[in-house]
Amino acid sequence: MSLRRDPSTNRSAEAQSLSRQGDNSPDMLREVIEAMSEGLALFDEDARLVRCNTGYRDLNPLIADLLEPGIEWEIILRESGLRNAIDTETLDRLRWMENRLATGAGTPAPLEIELPNGAVHEIAMRQTPVGGFVVTQSDATGKRRYEEHERQADILLRKVLEACPANVIMSRIGDGQIIYRSPAATELLGTSLNSQDHFASREDRADFVTALLPDGRVDDMLVTGLRPGGATFPCAVSARVINYRGEEVAVSSIVDISREVEMQQKLARQREQIFQAEKMSALGELLAGVAHELNNPLSVVVGHALMMREETTDPEVLRRLEKISGAAERCARIVKSFLAMARQQPARLAPMDLAEAVETAVEALRNGASGLKASVEIDLAPDMPWIQGDSDQLVQVIINLLTNADQAISASGTGDRIDVSSTFHKKAGMIELRVSDNGPGVPRPIRSRIFDPLFTTKDVGKGTGIGLAFCHRVITSHNGEIRLEPDAGKGATFVLRLPVSPRQAVADAASPAETNAVPAGRILVVDDEADVAELIREILQRDGYGVDHADSAETALTLARSHAYALILSDLNMPGIGGRGFYEIMARELPAMADRIGFVTGDTMSPSARGFLDSANRPYLEKPIAPSELRALAQRMLDRAIASEVRK
Repeated sequence: MSLRRDPSTNRSAEAQSLSRQGDNSPDMLREVIEAMSEGLALFDEDARLVRCNTGYRDLNPLIADLLEPGIEWEIILRESGLRNAIDTETLDRLRWMENRLATGAGTPAPLEIELPNGAVHEIAMRQTPVGGFVVTQSDATGKRRYEEHERQADILLRKVLEACPANVIMSRIGDGQIIYRSPAATELLGTSLNSQDHFASREDRADFVTALLPDGRVDDMLVTGLRPGGATFPCAVSARVINYRGEEVAVSSIVDISREVEMQQKLARQREQIFQAEKMSALGELLAGVAHELNNPLSVVVGHALMMREETTDPEVLRRLEKISGAAERCARIVKSFLAMARQQPARLAPMDLAEAVETAVEALRNGASGLKASVEIDLAPDMPWIQGDSDQLVQVIINLLTNADQAISASGTGDRIDVSSTFHKKAGMIELRVSDNGPGVPRPIRSRIFDPLFTTKDVGKGTGIGLAFCHRVITSHNGEIRLEPDAGKGATFVLRLPVSPRQAVADAASPAETNAVPAGRILVVDDEADVAELIREILQRDGYGVDHADSAETALTLARSHAYALILSDLNMPGIGGRGFYEIMARELPAMADRIGFVTGDTMSPSARGFLDSANRPYLEKPIAPSELRALAQRMLDRAIASEVRK
């Protein structure tokens, strides 16, 4: 209830005093009250209006005509309700506020009311020192709208953060305590309450804080993150320092860059592969030049050594010739193997005896300049079927494996034995060849790289990095496989699996050897190297062929136009029009004789030579040549020519 004096008293002393003063009130007080932006109404201890300013009247236009000194507070409230200025709930609330002041229960909190017109007013009541009270009223519509806007903005911001795929973390800089974490951050980093748990090490966290503090910002700092399960991952962290409730807080985002790192590693591997390919290309060009220069003299050495071996019966001479021819043939095979590796030429598959290839490889190494330091034991399965393979390339594969094992044993001082064994898997139609040693083995970190081109563990100048890469390429081209067995103790074991040759292919391969074909016709040899031409002529003449020699393509054209040769063997790379120009002219002028042209050449590496040989589709033999290879080529071409004549 209101604090009031004797009810018979119509006015309090305060009201009477103010009334008596009337216009004598100080102008300053009136001006101050009128100048207030809020509406103000002063009530005496009997809850009667003493004075109100224009602002109060403007805020209550529906009851402005009642706002005269002396009107009771209750009448103002009742008329406000009757005139729909305020609703019933607000009336009850205002009565409660006035009653709280009257009973001395304390100052009530300000009341916000929403008027029928949508405006929002804030009403506050304070008790005066003489027992009355003051009512202040202000238009809070703008404030309410601002607060509502801020609230909606906060809601929108929270929704954005909750839905944003980027992770956001707010944490105290001092102790790392997390204040806020977005769902994306929780998904990546878990529910830990401290940001220190997001770093794989305290050092990373310390480096991050050290980088952040000077300028209050960090951008894309690379650190190692920690997943909830304990797994580490590469990440980039960006952060800014803000002041939040008087504390320095880091607002950070951690981005998982595992895919980017993986992609960079993949690109690095691809760049390495491109680099390796470029090295192989450069190596191929180098080998092409070296081979071209070596092929002709090697042909002379190999050919004459083999022919002298056929002629002599002196044991000592034969022994020396065996060494000369063996070393020369090995040089020839090495040149051919490197050429095949550089250009990755498909293997020439034919039925062959793998046991013979093993014996050839072992003997070549034993009789070589450096020999074999380790003992080699051969245990091949009896009656092993032939395989479908390129004899020269497979011999070189076995030589590479034996050489690697022997060098590893010699360099490390560990082990002394190499075992070569085979198994025939009849059901799979495969022969398995195992080359094992009791040396130091292959270190685990490099086991996955040993077949990479140009990868070597040997000292500079002692290894090319081509050996095992060549082995892998050759075995793959034979539809086989090569692998290093898992480490099972000392040493290393390489396993080769190669398909067996069909029986018919073996039978077909045996038939030419059983047939003593009779040479027929005259052969023209075209080569600008006199020693090579003389060698070819001597080999063929010993087999009963008549041979003419032309030292240039132009001379060969003259001879071909005047003689009907049964076979023409031409070098490819010669001065003038060369072997290619010779063949093209013959194809135009003498197409029947052009079908009898074969090539004996050392230039098969250049793209132009390869393109010509492929397009011409003519038989060819690579230098350095062996007498048996030359005889076989001549016999095949003559047999084909005879068969063609028979069909006609």
